[in-house]
Amino acid sequence: MTIRKLFFLFWTTFAVGIVTAPIAALLLQTFFGPIGLNIKQELWAGVLYGAIAQMGFFAYLVFNMIAIGFIRNSRLYQGLQLILVIGILVKVGTGDFGEPGYSGLILPLTVLGISLVVAYFKMKATNPNGFIPALFFMVAATMLEAIPSLEQQSLEMIMLMVLTLLACNTWQVMQLHRLVESKATEAAR
Repeated sequence: MTIRKLFFLFWTTFAVGIVTAPIAALLLQTFFGPIGLNIKQELWAGVLYGAIAQMGFFAYLVFNMIAIGFIRNSRLYQGLQLILVIGILVKVGTGDFGEPGYSGLILPLTVLGISLVVAYFKMKATNPNGFIPALFFMVAATMLEAIPSLEQQSLEMIMLMVLTLLACNTWQVMQLHRLVESKATEAAR
C-alpha cells in the first residue's frame, strides 16, 4: 500500500463518518425521539467516530498479522475468531445498555446483521476465506471502538456511535483488498 492510498483511506473514512453520523442521528430521532445533539455536534461526532474507526482498523491489521504468525493453522484461527464473535455478541446482549426489555437485543442484532451482510460481500469480492475475518473485524472492532458509548446508558447515543462506526468499518474493510492489490492483479485487468 502506498502513502497515497493510505491517505485516500484516511480521508474517505473521515468523510464516511461525517456523512453517516447526521443520517444515523436523523434515523434515531425518527424512531426514538430527540437525542439532544445539534447538526454541528453530529458532524463533529462523525469526525471523532471516523478517527476511532481508523485507529481500530489499523490495530486490527497489526493484531491479525501477529495472530497469524502465532496460530499457523487457519481453521483453528478462524474457529477462535468465531468463538470470540459469539462471546462478544452474548456479552453485549446481556449487558445493561439502554432500557430493560427488547432494547438489550437491538444492539447485538444490529451489529450481527450488518456484519453478516458486509462479510458476505467481502467474501464475494475476495474469496470464501474472507468471510470469518471480515465478520470478526466488523463485530469485534466495532464493539471495542464503541466502548465509550456503552458507558452512556442511552440506547440512542450507543446506536449513533455504533451505526457510524459500522459505516466507517464497512468502508475500510471493503476498500482494503482494492488498495493492496498486487501489480500483477492490476496489470491483468
